[in-house]
Formats: sequence, C-alpha cells, structure tokens
Amino acid sequence: MLALHLGTFLIFSGMVLLIVASISAPTVAKIDFLSIPLTNGSSVNFGSLGFCILNPDGNSCTPTGVGYRIANEISSLGIDAFSGAKAASLHGLTEGLILHQIAAGIAGIAFLLAVCSHRLGYLFASAVAFIAFLFSLAVLIIDFIVFGAVKDHVDHNGGTAKWGNAIWMVLAATIVLFFASIATCFACITARRHTRTRKASSSTY
Repeated sequence: MLALHLGTFLIFSGMVLLIVASISAPTVAKIDFLSIPLTNGSSVNFGSLGFCILNPDGNSCTPTGVGYRIANEISSLGIDAFSGAKAASLHGLTEGLILHQIAAGIAGIAFLLAVCSHRLGYLFASAVAFIAFLFSLAVLIIDFIVFGAVKDHVDHNGGTAKWGNAIWMVLAATIVLFFASIATCFACITARRHTRTRKASSSTY
C-alpha cells in the first residue's frame, strides 16, 4: 500500500508542476520559460501561450493564445532578426507549447484514477501516467528547442537571456511522472500477487 500511495503522490506532484508551468506568462507574468533582461530595468518573460514585458510601473502582456511570433518580439528588442525560415519554424513550434496544458490534463486524469481506483484500476492509472509522461517529454523537447534557439541567438547578438523557472518545472514533472507510472504499476502487480498468495495459503487450511 505504501508504494501505491507513493505512486499517487508522484502523479499528483507531476500534475501540479505541469499546471504551474501551464499558467506561465502571459497568465502569470513571473512564471516563464525564458527571460530577457533589458537595459531600462524591464524584462521580457516568455511563457507557453504568450509573453509579458515586465516594467517597474506595471506589466504588459500579450493575449493568451496558441502559438505566438517569438522571433518578431526578439527583433523588436533591437536584436538582430532571425532568418525568415527560422522565424517561421519557431512560430510553428510555439503552437506545440499547448502540450503543457494537455499533459497537465492527462496527469490530472491519472491522479483521479489513482485516487478512485482499486487494484486493477491502478494499472489504468499507471498507463495514463505514462501517457502524461510522454506528452510532458515531448513538450520538454519543444521547450528546449524553441527557447534554446532563442537564448543562443540573443546571447550571440549582444543580449542576455536566462532560463526561467517553468522549464525546470516541466523537467521535474517529466522525471516524476516517469517514476510515478513505474511505481504505481509495480505496486499494483505486487498487491495482486500478495492477494493470490493469501488466497492460496487460506485454501490449504
């Protein structure tokens, strides 16, 4: 039972991490995947569904939406523009950032299955947790491709870009969900084996 509770807790932890990463800028300006400090004391924080410009006297954020032209914002900061092909590919990849919300939703389903299920149901929870892990892994790769390319471009063209807190949350969630799926599955199989052993022992008396 301890292993089952551990698996459920790990699923819950992964879900929470993904939810927090999902409400990054422009929903919550200070949760970001990449931040570019500006000389005037402001900064640009990029999230999963848009970005925010943080000013000392207030924040200015884009509307929340699937995909945004991150290369255009880099150019508006006075940094050398991306090539047309690279700008288009980055825009296309930002549409994949919606997978943060999808992964969080799948992890939520896995958590509900783990909480409400009994024995065999934990196998379904384990399977759904593994699917959440795959989605989280996929979007983590997209995160590093998109924001890694932007960071490299900014750093090599006179600016400075810093990794934000959200990307490490997604990394942690991916690792946690992987172990959660294994722990839940292992605990379920072990529990069923113990049940069969007890039944076999009782039938001998």
